[in-house]
Amino acid sequence: MSLPFTIAKRYFFSRQRGGGFSLITVISGISLLGYVVGAAALIIVLSVFNGFEQLFSSLYTNFDSDLRITSTSGKIINPKQINWAKFELIDGIETYSKVVEENVLLRYNNQQSIATLKGVDRKYVDVTNFDSMLVSGYVDIRHDSIYAIAGQGIAYRLSIDPNDLFKALAIYVPKRDVQTIINPDDAFNKALVIPSGVFAVQEEVDNKYVICPLGFAQGLLGRDDAFTAIEIKLAPNQKTDKVKAQLLEVLGDGFTIKNRFEQHDAFFKVMRSEKAISYIILLFILLIAASNTISSLYILVMEKKRDLQIMKSMGLTENQAANIFKLEGLIIACVGGITGILLGLLLCYLQDQYGFIALQASSDVMFSSYPVHVIWSDVALVFATVLVLGYITTIYPAKRARQAVLG
Repeated sequence: MSLPFTIAKRYFFSRQRGGGFSLITVISGISLLGYVVGAAALIIVLSVFNGFEQLFSSLYTNFDSDLRITSTSGKIINPKQINWAKFELIDGIETYSKVVEENVLLRYNNQQSIATLKGVDRKYVDVTNFDSMLVSGYVDIRHDSIYAIAGQGIAYRLSIDPNDLFKALAIYVPKRDVQTIINPDDAFNKALVIPSGVFAVQEEVDNKYVICPLGFAQGLLGRDDAFTAIEIKLAPNQKTDKVKAQLLEVLGDGFTIKNRFEQHDAFFKVMRSEKAISYIILLFILLIAASNTISSLYILVMEKKRDLQIMKSMGLTENQAANIFKLEGLIIACVGGITGILLGLLLCYLQDQYGFIALQASSDVMFSSYPVHVIWSDVALVFATVLVLGYITTIYPAKRARQAVLG
């Protein structure tokens, strides 16, 4: 064990001769506490953001596909644009579904609402976990089916009862080839479906979508065999980027391919931006707490100035003297950082298991307490942050220690 480390460790645990704590020990303890609180706060806040991101990702997982293909030049994809023989041979695709989406007007029970009609084929249930999202009723998306499934928000606004098979849901969509309008009814295509079920995913989705068979939607919209997107489910253990690259090679530049996160890019960017901002704010708070270490080390240098002179006569070099206080600062940072990280991990575990801290108005959401999810890269980041701050706080005291040895 090196001499500077031995002396630094002795200073860290030093007490007065009477058994009480010295001023240096008290100030060092305050610095240590600052590291503990700062590191624990960083772990907890970052884990809460991770928890929300994981939670909302899992909610979207049931509705969104692993990959989604759309046209870059327009809304509609013509089947003739795709070389289906090569498409079918792409390694990593388990199954896929053609879908068509269009904004429509819904009328039910003398009430009306704007929504997005999403026509899907029979493979859609295999591509997503759509059947697990049903809260009432049943799914029937056969090509010739006349049934539809409404989002929970839409069902609430229109008072849709999936058990009442005698009330139809009227769907209106503007005609694309109408030039002049004399009778407003002639400006819309209209069709009736029976709402057979209600699904719930996430508020944004529940307030937006009505799911119906692809054939019904294409007939209503006058799209024939055209569609607006292809949704893909990947085979197990397949890498998304690898399959995405193969799709781009087969489809060419006329298509946009998005993975699950890119389909909600704005939401996840906001989440990560808020996480980064929270980290920066807590970093400044930790920096203020760590600045106490500069004071404690400086006072320690002044208090041990005579000891340094004695040790110099015994062969202590300037670098060794500086290293004593560098190591002293790093010991404070390491002990405080590790303690804070362990405390933060313990609190995250307790919150995850028992949900002590509840969300306000939790009855309106699908979870009752703050979600937490620990990512070990965040733990490493926090520990590295503490070490860097610990080293920065030792620069000035180490310089003073050199001067003290020089006399």
